[in-house]
Amino acid sequence: MSVTPLRGGPAREAELLGAVLEVLRETGYDRLSVDTVAARARASRQTVYRRWRTKADLVVAAFVSAASPLPEVPDMGSLRGDLLWLMEFLVAELEPLGDVIAGLVGEIRHNRELAAAVDRHYVTGRRRLMLEVFQRAWDRGELAAAADTELLWQLGPAALLFRGLISGEPVDGDLARRLVDHVLLPLALARR
Repeated sequence: MSVTPLRGGPAREAELLGAVLEVLRETGYDRLSVDTVAARARASRQTVYRRWRTKADLVVAAFVSAASPLPEVPDMGSLRGDLLWLMEFLVAELEPLGDVIAGLVGEIRHNRELAAAVDRHYVTGRRRLMLEVFQRAWDRGELAAAADTELLWQLGPAALLFRGLISGEPVDGDLARRLVDHVLLPLALARR
């Protein structure tokens, strides 16, 4: 399916997607309407639907545009250093995306299209980064052979999201260090 470009180009698209994020933060996914987004962006419904076929397409496009581009994780020379760098990236990313993620969480459970798009455009890339860090640690001989990296990669992001979205406690560099030093490293290095 071809994508219809917006008149006004990338700047206009960024403006419209920014309006989507504003409305999503205010209303959540369920109550977000294309009419509200169009009014906020001073655009017509037709303009929106020519570019994005469904509300889910529109919301995913906005979410993906707001997500940080995936970096290459620098080799810090140790599993601890790599994990700290990566967890601090995730902490920084949560600042602008936390409210957006909160607006999507409930809907993801019921909307397979939205869940698949968030997985494809957001989760998969972050999983890949974590698994690269673990592979490097295996290559250096740091990681226990029995380490459950499929579970480990989820623990840090899960704790950040829970704390930032549910408990409302601070999500910062101190939390990233504590997660690495007291949760991720002990589990990754445990010999069975």
